[in-house]
Amino acid sequence: MSFQEQLAETMAQLAEQTRKIQEVQEELARTSASATSKDRMVTASVNAHGEVVSFKFHTEGYRAMQAAQLAEVLKTTVNAARAQVSFKVSNTVRPLMGAQEELADGFFGGGELDDLLAPPAGDAARGVDRDGARQEPQAVREPWRGGRPLWLTGP
Repeated sequence: MSFQEQLAETMAQLAEQTRKIQEVQEELARTSASATSKDRMVTASVNAHGEVVSFKFHTEGYRAMQAAQLAEVLKTTVNAARAQVSFKVSNTVRPLMGAQEELADGFFGGGELDDLLAPPAGDAARGVDRDGARQEPQAVREPWRGGRPLWLTGP
């Protein structure tokens, strides 16, 4: 194969990859997820970046709740929506990874890094050392930075 043919083939592959990336970007722009609290009081919706788009209260039960209790319901519901959108984003982006399946596993779960960052078991999970003293967590398994998944966080 001549240099010109190799160059033409490479350019065609690049154009195809660029087209696929544009399609994924358009799909991510439309991606969102919602989760409803266990008591069905509120639904939280987030965009592909994990940013809260809306809350919809289905009952007025929140009016009688203590602030800390309401905050916990909202946090849990938002985190459930973020987990759903993270799954959607990973399934959208994964095909672009191609041969880098091991890298994709590291990003989206199932790899050694995922195991390394898993929460500890037993007393360590509660943040207590052997003597019962409170410990600060060494590593937090939290894919969100500023409301965005790590793979969508830019400089």
